[in-house]
Amino acid sequence: MRQHESSIICSWVDDIYKERRTTLASTLSYEQLVGFLPECLESLAQLLDNSANDDEVSDVAIKFRSYAQERFQQGLLIDEVVRELSILRRVLNDYLWQEGSSALGNDLQALRRSLARVNSFVDELIEQALLVYAASLRPRVETRSSVWPPPRRRKAFLGEVDE
Repeated sequence: MRQHESSIICSWVDDIYKERRTTLASTLSYEQLVGFLPECLESLAQLLDNSANDDEVSDVAIKFRSYAQERFQQGLLIDEVVRELSILRRVLNDYLWQEGSSALGNDLQALRRSLARVNSFVDELIEQALLVYAASLRPRVETRSSVWPPPRRRKAFLGEVDE
C-alpha cells in the first residue's frame, strides 16, 4: 500500500471530483481535501502489516477524530463526510482486489482478512465523524435542578383550605 500511495490518492481525488452529491471539490482546496490521507494510509498500512484486531483498528481510528473536527470547521455536512469516506472505502477495496491478491500470493483468506480490516477501519472513521458532528450540533438544553429532599407539604384536613 505504501508503494501505491500516490495512485490511491489520485484515484480517490478523481472519484471525489466526479461525485455530484457533495460540494467537496468546490468547497475545499486540494491540500485541504487530501491533507489527512497520507497519515491515514500509513496507519492503515501498519494495521494491515500487523494483522490488527478490531480493538487496535478502533484505537487507530480514534486518533483521526481531528479529521472529522476539521471537516466540521470547514463547513462540510455530515453526509458529505460520510460520502468522502465511502469513496475512500471503495478505492481501497478496489486497490486490494487489484494489487493485494498478487502481494498476498493469491491467498484469498489473507485478502479477505485485509478487506475486513479496511472496511472496519473506514467504519470506525465514519463512527468518529458521527460522534464529532453529534456532539458539535447538539443544542444546549436547559435542565431543571432538583431539590432533594422535596419540601414538606402540610396536609390539609377536611374542611381546611389549601394554601
